[in-house]
Amino acid sequence: MQIFHPGDTGYDDERSGFQTGLRHEPQVIFAVENAREVEEAVRYAETHGLEYAVQTTGHGLTTTTTGVLISTKRMNSVEIDVETRTARVEAGAIWQQVVEKAAPHGLAPLSGDASDVGVVGYTLGGGYSVLGREFGFASDRVRSTEKVGDVVTALEFELLPIDQVHAGEMYFDVTHAEAVFEAFHRWDLPDHVTPTLTTIAFPDAFPGPLAGRSVVRLTYASTKPFDVDHLRVAPTLVEEFGLKPFAEAAGKPLPPHTYQGDNVLLNDLPLDALHRVREKAANAVVPIFLGLHPLGGALTNATHLLKLISPRLGAEKQHAAVFDEVRSFVVGSARNFRYAVG
Repeated sequence: MQIFHPGDTGYDDERSGFQTGLRHEPQVIFAVENAREVEEAVRYAETHGLEYAVQTTGHGLTTTTTGVLISTKRMNSVEIDVETRTARVEAGAIWQQVVEKAAPHGLAPLSGDASDVGVVGYTLGGGYSVLGREFGFASDRVRSTEKVGDVVTALEFELLPIDQVHAGEMYFDVTHAEAVFEAFHRWDLPDHVTPTLTTIAFPDAFPGPLAGRSVVRLTYASTKPFDVDHLRVAPTLVEEFGLKPFAEAAGKPLPPHTYQGDNVLLNDLPLDALHRVREKAANAVVPIFLGLHPLGGALTNATHLLKLISPRLGAEKQHAAVFDEVRSFVVGSARNFRYAVG
């Protein structure tokens, strides 16, 4: 175990994570490698009357700590039991490790669309998988947890016999947003298909046909065949769809950056309300990108999940104004999609 204090070489690197807009300001960092060291860090915090926080990748950082930071990224063991179709992962493991170790055995986890996210934080937040409507929440597959105090040091969870999936994406220029949103909204979804709609603005330096464009992106995945022809309501900038290894649908790592976001769970989303959300987000004084996840199927806690993300901090009021357009349908929120908010 390594211990860092402010001013020590390595302190800044250890407290930094995927979220660059916020960083913990701890009095001490315990860079732990096993459960016994986690116990030592927790005992130190409690003995000195300090709050403590845990960080693996920092994707879901909401509030910072000034007490003790327990850095778990070195606790990254992943064990696959092929016979029982389970995985046991330590607190610092990321999904890419699980996907890579499970794939040779024709198995897959219920991971999300970013392979560099920590397994434990994602799962404890519910875990909205790229196959969520077909198989449910990642948290539903947990067999056991190992804890030191409130700190989860390891998880054991079920893997699914999934080798390949039908998956793809379409990108449309944002000038076609109204038609694309409408086509997506009226999709009579089979319970086995998990789709998302997102708006994105690509920088000029981005390679390929998306450079400098604001776009609407549709993604979809299932272990069973399905049709997407009705979504082609405008010319696509990029499109691909087919049978592929699960790892290719499980998302790719992104570089660390500053962002703030929140979400709401809805019990209904009429088309006119969706258009109002789209227009208000597009015309906000700060960039706001939205993501829409139809639920249902095996995800039965609401009908839709709507998330908003901005590439800067201080966007809470602007996000609230967009959420106001669907406030009467809100039934809660998801822990997985709260970023840099208290």
